Amino acid sequence: MKNSFSVKAILRKEQPRKDGTGRCPIYFQIIYRSGKTKTPSGKLIHPSLWDEKKKCPKDSLLKNVLMKEESRIYKILLEMENNDEEFTKETILKKIKGDDKIKINNDFYFHFDEILKNKFAIEQLAIGTQRHYKQLRDRLKLFRPRLTLDEIDTKFFDDFIYFIKIDLETGNSGTNNYAKYFKTILKKLVIDKKITENPSINFKKLYEEPRINFLNPEELEQLRNADLKLGNLTKGLEYTRDLFLFSCYTGLRDCDIKDLKKKDIIDKKEIKRRQIKTKKEVSVPFNDYWLEILKKYDFDKKKDNDLVFELKSNAVLNRHLKIIGKVAKIKNKINFHDGRHTFGSILALRGMPINYIASAMGHRSIKTTQIYMNTDKDTLSKLMKNVKF
Repeated sequence: MKNSFSVKAILRKEQPRKDGTGRCPIYFQIIYRSGKTKTPSGKLIHPSLWDEKKKCPKDSLLKNVLMKEESRIYKILLEMENNDEEFTKETILKKIKGDDKIKINNDFYFHFDEILKNKFAIEQLAIGTQRHYKQLRDRLKLFRPRLTLDEIDTKFFDDFIYFIKIDLETGNSGTNNYAKYFKTILKKLVIDKKITENPSINFKKLYEEPRINFLNPEELEQLRNADLKLGNLTKGLEYTRDLFLFSCYTGLRDCDIKDLKKKDIIDKKEIKRRQIKTKKEVSVPFNDYWLEILKKYDFDKKKDNDLVFELKSNAVLNRHLKIIGKVAKIKNKINFHDGRHTFGSILALRGMPINYIASAMGHRSIKTTQIYMNTDKDTLSKLMKNVKF
């Protein structure tokens, strides 16, 4: 006898998220004899990643996750039918959500780990972001080794922030980071109805002194011309310098340079790729500087899916940059991310409109770009000497 119900995943294109990502929620549609209902899967996906013909995600991992949940719902419905239970929207959704069993694991860390498992698998978080969540868990464990959902309240959140800021002597920027990731976890617990209120909702971000380190045009020239012939270190130092200069000329982060493929460089006129950190597409127009570096490393011989560079770890790159900075007589210590700052600062210094700089760097907000405006005190000092009031 054919079952009197069916379950399938559907994409709710009419309900796009308001966060600007264009992602839409995936629901499970349940059809039974006397009607139909829907229940959210908790997953989001961009319509371009949804296979309309097969009615499923193109990504095999997410597809398998949905199939597993479909199977679970199907078994619940089959059990209801075999037990001659009434099929209504209320009874079906109650069974699926497990509201008829009301037994919730009260261990906070159990739910924390479940949230991370899903975020890491589905949202494709950058390695750095994953590391931040793991560090948050370590700090929470250090503060309160055993923690239940019932203990999560405003006092606990405030005490934890105090522990991070005062006891561990963490700066405002680091404290804000811990608060940000903890707030995300707490928000998900509220959505999943594991806790009733988000105790972090009134947290005010601590003031962060804007800190930006970059090379001005004179320092960049010193670095380009520095004699790096230092025996066995020469080859590695020169390679690191080229990678750093590539960041200075393109504004790309280290993770995007590491992942840069030949196909991301369109006709040697434009670098176009989706940033790993922000998932925002960035387009870097042609300039002779970065094209010259590509030529040095056999760019034309590479295939479309080949990586453009073979990168070493950040620790090695920054160790090399410390040496390079000393040889080039750069006054401030430099690290690899300063290449991106140098790109933004020099564009600002050359009079590039702020909206163009924001576009070239893939910033979501102009506010982020504003830190590059008027940041070169030496140049500002020279300009002020010629100002007539």
